Amino acid sequence: MTEGPAFIWGLIALLTIVSLVARNLFLVLPPAWQPRGRVAEALRYAPLSALLAITVPEILRDVRLAPLTPDLLLDPRLAAAVLLALVLRFSRRPVLALALGAAAFFGLGAWGE
Repeated sequence: MTEGPAFIWGLIALLTIVSLVARNLFLVLPPAWQPRGRVAEALRYAPLSALLAITVPEILRDVRLAPLTPDLLLDPRLAAAVLLALVLRFSRRPVLALALGAAAFFGLGAWGE
């Protein structure tokens, strides 16, 4: 079943509109309809939770419950994630943490080839 280019582009446009409306709905709602209390507090953590739900399985995909080996320690995904977490924890500078994590990922990936 193959669809034409017009269908695909229409679907992309529709999904873009739905995503924009869903993300910005809280900005245009009247104040009486805004989430309050625990719901508003829980919504603060939604973006981080979504990001972790996407990235953690990818990082830990090849990690098994086995003793640490040099190959596991040099896995670019795991090393970059650990470095990013450590730099972010101790420096509180997200841009520096992302830059060093990306450098570790690409550096170990190129070194391992």
